[in-house]
This record gives sequence, C-alpha cells and structure tokens, in this order.
Amino acid sequence: MRKLLCLFTVLISFLSADPKEIDLGYYEVSLYSQNGEDGVLAKIFELITPSSHYFVDFGAYDGMTGSNSYILRRQGWLGLLLDRMFEVPEYNLYKEFITAENINDLFEKYNVPFNLDLLSIDIDYNDFYIWQAIDEKYQPSVVVIEYNASHLPEEDKVVKYRPYFCGDGTTYYGASIRALYNLGRSKGYSLVYAEKSGTNLFFIRDDILKEKNLRFKGMNDLEKIYRPPTYEASPIGAHRVDTKNRPYLSSTDLIK
Repeated sequence: MRKLLCLFTVLISFLSADPKEIDLGYYEVSLYSQNGEDGVLAKIFELITPSSHYFVDFGAYDGMTGSNSYILRRQGWLGLLLDRMFEVPEYNLYKEFITAENINDLFEKYNVPFNLDLLSIDIDYNDFYIWQAIDEKYQPSVVVIEYNASHLPEEDKVVKYRPYFCGDGTTYYGASIRALYNLGRSKGYSLVYAEKSGTNLFFIRDDILKEKNLRFKGMNDLEKIYRPPTYEASPIGAHRVDTKNRPYLSSTDLIK
C-alpha cells in the first residue's frame, strides 16, 4: 500500500508539472567536467542554438582535467583558455594572471568575439570582480561561474578584492549565490541552475530566454536553485572554515 501511495504521489507531481518548464537537473553528466556541467551545457545549447561556437574558459587548468569547455572543443568549437599555471598553445591555452584591471585587455589581445557563446569563470577568489569588469560589448549567451555555497541564499556576500590572490583553501573566497544573482541581473542575465555539488551557477541572457520562450525550473528563485556544498570531503562539505572571520562586502554596494 505504501509503495502504491508513493507511486501515486510521483504520478500526480509529474502530471501537475509545467511541461514547458525545463529541469536541468535531469541532464547532469560528466564526461570531462567535474560536476555534471557537460550534460547541462549540452542541453542548454540544444535549446538556444550557439551563434559563434566560441567559448572563453578562465581557470582552465590544463585544458582537459575537469574542464567545462573541453567537450565543446572536441565537438569543433573554438575558444580561449586562460590559466595562471598552464600554457598549451595548440589548445589555445595561455598562461595569464587574470585581474579586473586586465581582463578586457586580454580579450582584445586574444581576439575574443563579442558574441561568444560560453563564458566559464573559475579562478577561486575574484570571480565576482572579473565578471563585473568585463566590458558590456562582450555578450556571452551563457555564463557558468563558481559560487561560494557556504553562504545561504539570503546572504549577500563578496570577498574583498585582491588582484593577485587565489584563495587560501578556506571558506573566504568568491561570492554567494545572491551576490552573483544580483550581478547577473544587472548585466541582463537570469539564473537558471546550480549543479548538485554546490559549485557552479548557470546564467542565460534574458533576451535569448525571451526569444526562445524558455522557462527553467526555479529560474531566478534563489531558494529553489541553491545547493549546499558537497564538493569537499569535510564535515561541512566545503573548504575549511575561515577562522580569521574576514569581512565581506555587499554586491548592492559594489554594483553601480
């Protein structure tokens, strides 16, 4: 009887779901990425149709290990990969230290097209400031960015900017989901998903969502999209706690 009741509940939930509302949680698959990003991006680009087939990937490591863009390159996409430690020119991977002050110069240096399809940001500390600093003439269709899931959805927190700092392995890094949501909205993007490990957020440009008439489950609802951190083998599932209790800034103060 209990099994029948459970099946009945699942059936009612399925029948009452909006058939036009897309749940990206069904598509998490990792072939090369760390946390299911490959499958999520494949679904997104099936829905929105790439315009340039060009990506930019910050914090790309060696261009393969855990990369959000490696599967796209294998599918024939072109792109720019930047990392502070690795350089493999045949992959278009270059050793650069990315700051808010030099990011637009780097885009010009490597001839990044204005209509790139994917921007992936994972530099472990200044992610908020890098996205904020990118000139509005660059209009990626999709942005994937690391967030600090140790902060709850109601917390608007951004670390203090330090241009040549990459974090210290504590929970003092990056920005909360609310802070990045606020930044995304200010740039004309909607938050459509956070993968299950609590590592990355996925944003899509509002004009594309409107043009394609796309709706995603929980879109722009931080309580529904947020996932707690499970990416570290620690009691809290995240980096070790910042015992220095360093102060945070508010995105509303940083976004002009």
